[in-house]
Amino acid sequence: MQRSRIDTENRLLDAVGQLIAADGLDQIGINRIASHSGINKILIYRYFGGLDGLLRAYYDRTKPIVSVPPIDVNALKGAPLSEFFDVCYQYVIDEFRMLRNNPEAQEFLKADLINNSGLSSILADQKEAALLNMVDELGKLIGTTKGRSFATVVVSAMTLLTFMGQQKRVMMDIDLSSDEGWTEIESALKSIFRGGYLLTQERMASEQQYNQNSAEKTT
Repeated sequence: MQRSRIDTENRLLDAVGQLIAADGLDQIGINRIASHSGINKILIYRYFGGLDGLLRAYYDRTKPIVSVPPIDVNALKGAPLSEFFDVCYQYVIDEFRMLRNNPEAQEFLKADLINNSGLSSILADQKEAALLNMVDELGKLIGTTKGRSFATVVVSAMTLLTFMGQQKRVMMDIDLSSDEGWTEIESALKSIFRGGYLLTQERMASEQQYNQNSAEKTT
């Protein structure tokens, strides 16, 4: 009996994965899963409590939301400012290249953003907490309190563009589903980080000059 239940659960979970790959998470329903798996929908309610429980079980089994290794903040202590911004830029690029190649993760993130379903809340919240901590630590290295707002703009924009790419959308004549289109996006992002570098360099030089002048006045 136990073996039969496990087999049934696995068939249902496999059906969820196949339907997500074929049509997207927003097209999944109890009846479609039952029809695709050949299993009575009553068993979905009995074993998983309904659609949300089944999707949660699938999410827990596959854990589709992954991240690239975080930036080693300690390694950047004392590093040139240009290297600091290059490392931060490369982190964002690697993170979203990974997401673009993970349609399943995109589906769960979209569901959580659009429907507030909570499907990806556990891992997504953990991921955001880790990112927030990393951004705060990076901000301390260059003496800025604007790290969170900068990261929010960059991450939100890149997330939206990634979702649009999955839908094969074109924006400003840039094909977001093509490698060429993303080469343009990544180049533009590099310019944004370059601007952040120049502004930070100017601010730090100004602060250094101010501190030097203040020290001279007290001597």
